[in-house]
Amino acid sequence: MTDVQTPPVEETAPEMPVFTPDERNAMRAYLQRTEVRNSTLHRIAIGFVSGAGLMILIPAFFKEVIDGIILSLLHNINTVFIPSMTAADAALGIALYAMVIYPLIVSLAIPMYALYLLLQDIVHFYFTLYSPGFTEGLTHPTFSLGGIAFSPDEAPQAKREIMRYQYSRHEHMMYLMPFSSRRRELYFDHLIEETQGHIIPESRRFARLKAQGVLPDDSDEHLTNQFNAALGIARMFDRNLVEEVAYQEIAIVRNVMYLRRLVLRYVKALLLFVWTMMVSFVMLPFLQEPRLPSFVVLSGGYLVWSLLAPSVMRMPVRWMYRHRHRDSIETRQQIDMQLRYLEYRVWPYINAARIVALLGFIISIGHVVM
Repeated sequence: MTDVQTPPVEETAPEMPVFTPDERNAMRAYLQRTEVRNSTLHRIAIGFVSGAGLMILIPAFFKEVIDGIILSLLHNINTVFIPSMTAADAALGIALYAMVIYPLIVSLAIPMYALYLLLQDIVHFYFTLYSPGFTEGLTHPTFSLGGIAFSPDEAPQAKREIMRYQYSRHEHMMYLMPFSSRRRELYFDHLIEETQGHIIPESRRFARLKAQGVLPDDSDEHLTNQFNAALGIARMFDRNLVEEVAYQEIAIVRNVMYLRRLVLRYVKALLLFVWTMMVSFVMLPFLQEPRLPSFVVLSGGYLVWSLLAPSVMRMPVRWMYRHRHRDSIETRQQIDMQLRYLEYRVWPYINAARIVALLGFIISIGHVVM
């Protein structure tokens, strides 16, 4: 099999400024602090990966709520549709079912949509398509926490010896590629080919490594490219100390930006599940009472749900501004759309559910009176 061609090595690199020992020590201390901060952010995210309270509510939500309401709707088919009914009565029965089923679907779909957005946020937090140091042409997804290499400018001779040791024996490189020869070629060679060689870090191009004298004389270019592709999967890049500091500053901002949306979305999803379950649990005993018209209970219950659902979603924002309740509306509008995306997307459906549930409630009351 022929080796995959990789992009040419850059001829020159920008000359880095010379830093004083105190400046370098300050950068090292900052990197230690960023490790603690990033670790804290990821520990926070772990709680949302596990689902926390949602994992308890979801089984009850599907088992108790949905089963009870659907069984009630099925039970009322025999009482609403009878063989001797007129066409007008049949049309009224169909309309009543439609006016109950639509808000039912909305009340179930919106909490699930909030959960979908939460899972999407978790993926966005933990995975990325981009990484500083790699070309924009590389869109291979990777973990948001990239690999950390020893900075070349910290101790150039030590860096060369580190790299010599990594490439000195096949066993060292095979540590990152615990596959058979055939599977290794299928995976790494295909990845290099599909990414046009961009998966290999610029600092680990075979020609550059040869020029630096870190490769043994009998080095296998094919195996070396596979090893370097493994480094690229983890986005391991040989950054200078100042470049590593710049990268960590960006990484923390990225993690905070995604995590704030993830946490807020989780709270909204949890509140929606709780609110929907509260309304549904209150309706269930009334639905089991034969003297109470089921359509009146269902349409009335979903009318209450749809009236207060937007307020439930906005509740976390109101908590943020609890000590600024006299501020103008313009001040509160400083909250960006990323934090209000859920409300923006589901508002038309909730508004339609209000109208449909209100019509269903009026028609069902009129049907009972008549």
